[in-house]
Amino acid sequence: MERDKRPMSQQAIIIGGGIIGLSSAWTLLQHGWRVTVLDAAPEAREASWAAAGMLAPHHEADEATALWRLGIDSLQRWPLFIEQLGQEHIAVDLHINGGLMPLLDDNDATAIERKRTFLTSHNIPVRWLERHELITAEPAIAATCHGALLLPGGQVNPRLMCTLLQNALTAHGGILRYHTPVASITERRVQLANGEILAADEIILASGAWTPQLAALAGIDLPGEPVKGQMLRLRAPDGLLNRFIHCHHAYLVPRRGLGLVVGATMVMAGFDRSDDPAAIERLAAGARRLVPALADAPVVEQWTGLRPRLNSGLPIISRLRPGLIVATGHFRNGILLAPITAAAVHSIAVQQLPPCDLAPFACPQLSSS
Repeated sequence: MERDKRPMSQQAIIIGGGIIGLSSAWTLLQHGWRVTVLDAAPEAREASWAAAGMLAPHHEADEATALWRLGIDSLQRWPLFIEQLGQEHIAVDLHINGGLMPLLDDNDATAIERKRTFLTSHNIPVRWLERHELITAEPAIAATCHGALLLPGGQVNPRLMCTLLQNALTAHGGILRYHTPVASITERRVQLANGEILAADEIILASGAWTPQLAALAGIDLPGEPVKGQMLRLRAPDGLLNRFIHCHHAYLVPRRGLGLVVGATMVMAGFDRSDDPAAIERLAAGARRLVPALADAPVVEQWTGLRPRLNSGLPIISRLRPGLIVATGHFRNGILLAPITAAAVHSIAVQQLPPCDLAPFACPQLSSS
């Protein structure tokens, strides 16, 4: 990768050790920056760790929004992003083989037709699979499924991805400091809870659901709240599904050697992480409806994650002031948007033309002032 022609002394502090923070740190490091990642948590086990890992910009979009276009751009970047980390795609279970929207009932039929009309009008290649074609592609799918729409997309294991980024950062001279809460943020200075003061040319706020609190330390108002999501993992053999399935009943994502991840609920409950057994039962039932072979599959793991959602509903990837950049609010798309966000953060830091139009993702209070 071509490095920036900038002094090697450029220092960035990234506050947030999830996939957005780690990806931004890695990209800056590869362009000659010295990077330090700070996170109050003991490890990256929040939204990034909890995510299913679908790379699915088309499955929830029914209009040509800026967020949809950002997702398309980021999806295209995923294979090269892994290769630049020096790994094969299999190392993080990356597959760009599409995802299915199954037809189970009238609600599905309406959603599928709307989706197909929208995507074909924008020259996105989609393919309708009749029942016999679907069974050939996915033999385990329920007999009650009358067909499915195959959309471009893919999947990755976010947990493996975070570990890969952590290892790459430390191997190339980056500094990772978990268990390190931040007490204050001033101009190009970060004071830690232990009193230590760190200086940097750029401070990047990328701490997911906790970013509004960190922004407040810097005098910036980012209205938003976490959205709790519960998920589970069912024991299942590799190959039971070849790609993810996404519909209003549930979504199922196969993980190599780990069964099937099933999700996810959405609850506005602040930072509450309490379990809802009934929600887990509903998710499991939805998965078993889609794939009857899961009828007796045990739940081997269940967990709760807090997704970062801002009141605008859009992520913010923007400079807040000299020396301070924010990348947060990715909500359900943090994994998908990691490569494009990292590229955007780098472009902002070096004052270069961004990789895409970032105007829709500016901080509203700054863009309106």
